[in-house]
Amino acid sequence: MVRTQLKYNNLAEIVGSDGLAIITLTDESASRAIHIVCDQAMRNQLQMRANQLDVCNSMLPEVLTAMLEDYVDPQKLEITIYDVKDGQYLTTLMNTDNFSIRKIRLSDAVLLHVVAGVPVFIDEKLMASQSAPFQPDMSKISIPINTLDTDKLQAELEKAVEEENYRLASYIKEELNKRNHVEQS
Repeated sequence: MVRTQLKYNNLAEIVGSDGLAIITLTDESASRAIHIVCDQAMRNQLQMRANQLDVCNSMLPEVLTAMLEDYVDPQKLEITIYDVKDGQYLTTLMNTDNFSIRKIRLSDAVLLHVVAGVPVFIDEKLMASQSAPFQPDMSKISIPINTLDTDKLQAELEKAVEEENYRLASYIKEELNKRNHVEQS
């Protein structure tokens, strides 16, 4: 698998949502980005680190990272995003010394990346299909519909029909049908 290394770039609140935010990860040249929806709890965790609050030094991610350094070199860990399924990026955390692998939620992996500097990689083909050109001052961000959970997709379908945006409604309906077909198989 050919991979592209990503780095945390920023966090933006989704206006009108219940605390949801968008995490932006860019390639090393900051020319392409993937955008990940995260919940309010993760938004708060990432904002605390961005603000470099002293309280973070005694919080679980920092404490566990410091303790883990007694057993594992954080630079021997890697995060890999390898697929998208049912609106979620599929992600693993691997120890490159013994090749042990654990599944991890992508937003948690991003927090680990921010706290411990664990590198994040994405399958190159997935990056090509999921990313968009990165523009630092964008006021709008596009998110691939296959990264939204089913409930959000259903809400967006209703909104698209209400606004008579039938082209978008068709794309959303197609994604929902794909998911329903997979669940029934």
